Amino acid sequence: MPLEKTEKLVRLCNAQGKRISGALQVVREHYLREDVPCFSALCLAGCQNIQDPLLPILADNLTHYLVPDCGVVAEYLEVLEDENIQGVILTKTVVQHIQREGGRRLYNRLQNLMKIPSKGVVTFPNEFQKYAYCPRQPNESTSAWKTRNVYSACEWYVNHLASQIAIVMLTTDDKVVDDYMLRNPGVHVLTLKKYLDAFLPKAKGVHELYESLTSSLHASATNDVDQTTYLSSEAIQSGIKTGILVQGTLNVNKHNAMHEAFVRPSGASNRALQEDVLLVGSSARNRAIHGDLVVTELLPKHLWRPRSCDLKENKTDGGERVMPTGRVVGVLQRRWRDYVASFEVDNQKRRVGKVLVVPMDWRIPKIRISTTQAEALRSHRIIVRLDNWEVGSQYPNGHFVRSLGPAGQVETEISAILIEHNLQVPPFADGLMSEMPVNTDSNPWVMAESEVKTRRDLRQSHLVFSIDPKGCEDVDDALSIRHLSNGKMELGVHIADVTHFVAANSLTDLEAKQRATTVYLADRRYDMLPAVLSADLCSLLSGVDRYAVSVIWTLDQDCQVLDVWYGRTVIHSSYKLFYEMAQSIHDGAADEEIIENVPELQNNPDHLKKKISELRSAVNSLMSTARKIQARRTRQGALQLEGVEVQVQIDKTSAQQNITDVIPKEALEIHETIAECMIFANHWVAKKICETYPNQALLRHHPLPRQEDFGRLQSCASVRGFSINTTDNKTLAESLDRCVIDGDATFNKLLRSLATQAMSNASYFSTGALARDQFFHYGLALPYYTHFTSPIRRYADILVHRQLLAAVKTAADDNLPSCNALQEMAEHINSKHKMSQDAQKESVRLFQCLYFASKPEDDDCRLADAVIFTVRANGLLVFVPRYGLRGAVYLRQKDGMVALCQEQGGCPVVQWVGGSLRASETSVSVNTPFGDQHYKLMDHITVCITVQESHAHSQELRMQLHSNQPFTSAAAQVDPKHQKAHIIEVNCFLCEMGSSYH
Repeated sequence: MPLEKTEKLVRLCNAQGKRISGALQVVREHYLREDVPCFSALCLAGCQNIQDPLLPILADNLTHYLVPDCGVVAEYLEVLEDENIQGVILTKTVVQHIQREGGRRLYNRLQNLMKIPSKGVVTFPNEFQKYAYCPRQPNESTSAWKTRNVYSACEWYVNHLASQIAIVMLTTDDKVVDDYMLRNPGVHVLTLKKYLDAFLPKAKGVHELYESLTSSLHASATNDVDQTTYLSSEAIQSGIKTGILVQGTLNVNKHNAMHEAFVRPSGASNRALQEDVLLVGSSARNRAIHGDLVVTELLPKHLWRPRSCDLKENKTDGGERVMPTGRVVGVLQRRWRDYVASFEVDNQKRRVGKVLVVPMDWRIPKIRISTTQAEALRSHRIIVRLDNWEVGSQYPNGHFVRSLGPAGQVETEISAILIEHNLQVPPFADGLMSEMPVNTDSNPWVMAESEVKTRRDLRQSHLVFSIDPKGCEDVDDALSIRHLSNGKMELGVHIADVTHFVAANSLTDLEAKQRATTVYLADRRYDMLPAVLSADLCSLLSGVDRYAVSVIWTLDQDCQVLDVWYGRTVIHSSYKLFYEMAQSIHDGAADEEIIENVPELQNNPDHLKKKISELRSAVNSLMSTARKIQARRTRQGALQLEGVEVQVQIDKTSAQQNITDVIPKEALEIHETIAECMIFANHWVAKKICETYPNQALLRHHPLPRQEDFGRLQSCASVRGFSINTTDNKTLAESLDRCVIDGDATFNKLLRSLATQAMSNASYFSTGALARDQFFHYGLALPYYTHFTSPIRRYADILVHRQLLAAVKTAADDNLPSCNALQEMAEHINSKHKMSQDAQKESVRLFQCLYFASKPEDDDCRLADAVIFTVRANGLLVFVPRYGLRGAVYLRQKDGMVALCQEQGGCPVVQWVGGSLRASETSVSVNTPFGDQHYKLMDHITVCITVQESHAHSQELRMQLHSNQPFTSAAAQVDPKHQKAHIIEVNCFLCEMGSSYH
């Protein structure tokens, strides 16, 4: 199709949008064409590209299409996001307006809206369509010209689709309606308000959202918003370059949100400053919100303060070291998100207009919104969005979006957790599901012979089996081990070949990239891939043939690698074992017990003894091999760190899915065996892809920890006479191995847990974006590491699979991302991974609260042994091994009364009496007229666990001092081998390190 060349006049304006007097006018070449696609299923002209599965399509079953103007998209984009509104045409004019004038946050949300296939939102390049584009007229204002272009696009659609469907142009300007409503009978020009009243009269949610946005816009127009109190952009940039100002992300202390926040220097900020900047009080934040990218100015050194050493109080100990203290003087980027909130319990009946809502997150200030539903939704959790924060106002302004449901209900609380951690888990779209293979009883999926011929077939030669938690459906990995005739041994790790089913840049791939990870919560999971892949065709289930990507090593008797092979395979897993059974097989379980717990051996009497013997030998050989590999890595300095892992036991047979118990997960050697095999595979794959793609391989980096973060660990060890050397990972590992006290297994576990807490977070990166000497993984003591073994639940592993297969010439490398694109993906995956882990921990805390809330106040389960690991000026921080909990125990109340432990009738009693506390680095003394009591690090005490209810915030567990003596009641101890039906295992790690092993 020939192009028609025209010219586009560009007028230069200043920052206020006013034309620069005397400035040159710029004329740009502008090309028009006739074959611009319409993206409508009603098209009669055979437009190009409308069959592209990656592009959204305007459906043919709608009554009308919507074409919003610049004002509607800029001010009411959230209304267009509502599920009731479909078939939206965004003109290039509008998209460019938002990109240039709407701000990054609004433009990103618009881009995300266009990526949702079910919404049917298309972008029409009207400014390149010969019959839709309108040149700007002399003396025509920019807004009038943009409106005329949008209306011209509406007329083009009417003509192009032969009036098969009504076209509705939406505006916020009554004058536009008056000017255009009668020009073309096929184009209906309506204000957004009139459209909602006419077409969606019963959609109360969208009407409430519209009214809330309108009120917020009115308030913004009549108030001074975000002016004067921040430094100019020129002053900020100059200050950052010279080191006078410090740039970083605002991090509010959630335990002391009213009084304490920190900014960690980043970017080109003051490089001489090696620690966080303390912000004391909300005024020092200067209208910045937790998560914002801010610029701070340091106060004079005589005004520097120590951080609070009280438990959730703004009192400090004079002996604490002061730290750099400052105030916010500018906000570089607002990182606002959707916030879950509740209405204040006070004064809602007296105020119908503006009301305050309390965010669920303690770190977010109260938000002022306009709504008429305050009374009806008083007990609900709602979603609000921030609009602005006026100068001189105590609270920011926002608007109501929708209700999540009554607070306290499990579904409401789970939805709140997902939103608070910015996790979107909608059902998979129809377009994506159309890409899925079919596997039904009537139409079973079968392997293609042509595909099988290109792979190494292991089905007859290798005994392959998997070992996973009970009830696991998404089986990513399987193992094989066999002794060769030459005395060598062959170890194989076989991983689901997800990339065979998920083509690069397909709808499935794009959705998996966006989700980045499967989200595991206490009572459910949200898959990264549809179930037909994650739980079926990609899952390495026993008794069926599956495609895999395998790493197979030839090892000598010392488990040194002699050779390694990478490639695509076909496998047939013989057994799907669960951890406890695999451990029992190694420990010498009787044949009868093995048959009872391994379904594949049941109803199959042929050569039963031989099969049991082969399985027992394979498990034993696997564990023996893993021990040797792990021992070699341990000698190099690998850390054996301790995470808090608990099992939430849920009775799924009941309608309410009651929580029956919360217990620590039993540690078994088989867990370490499987973890070591996965680490081994991840390491060797990392070496291969880094060798082949030195500037664009996806690796995983675990940086050096900050030495100051080991203070708590060293203090706890020193009180028992041990010294912790943190010079490097090897000396740290050796020190932890020496910290053993006979009869107190909790001591070493708690120290390893504190060491875990001191670790930096591991993260993905592109090799071209980081210096080569930074590729290492500190915790695992490996020079190269990546994630290869879980492509069903991690998108990073899918990327690594593609790189590995291209490296071994099994697949083309045309679609591999560049270094910059890969680094951008890595940062997205890192963010989603952290959000998922935080949501998982939050869901565990939710069910722990539900468990204790369901118990009577005098239930024995509330009493537990606790170990002191930190002392504060007004109390203690303790660890409860029984439930894997950490929390505060107060020794002094806000009124100054202190806790005195006594006995009455042989029972411990805590009384609050007059007195004082005297704290040091390792101990705290309670001084009263009735005597003194002392608490020091690593002492055992007894606590009572209660649940603190909250109208606006999540329920929280509270630990109250019950006795200053260890808890010894046998009635409340747990048999670690005790198992119940319907266990859902939940890993709740102190830091990201735990997930590096899986």
